Amino acid sequence: MKKSILAIILIGSATIAIKSNANTIIDGTKTYPADSVKKVLVDPVCKMKIKPNTAKTTVYNKITYNFCSESCKQKFLAEPAKYVKK
Repeated sequence: MKKSILAIILIGSATIAIKSNANTIIDGTKTYPADSVKKVLVDPVCKMKIKPNTAKTTVYNKITYNFCSESCKQKFLAEPAKYVKK
């Protein structure tokens, strides 16, 4: 009788431990104070303000540039020196 009660308690504890640990692994998203402060990006071609997660990007001279649309990105790629700040 004592062994079966002990087994039930151990199984219950293990289930709770696994479930509480699995939620953090599955969720995987933690909010840090820095995450709430989103940096505003500016398209170098049209000077439009854009959100970081919607931006089209390209790298030129080891610097990443962000664009509001594919057409602005293509204009930049055609003449990058025209749009790069000196």
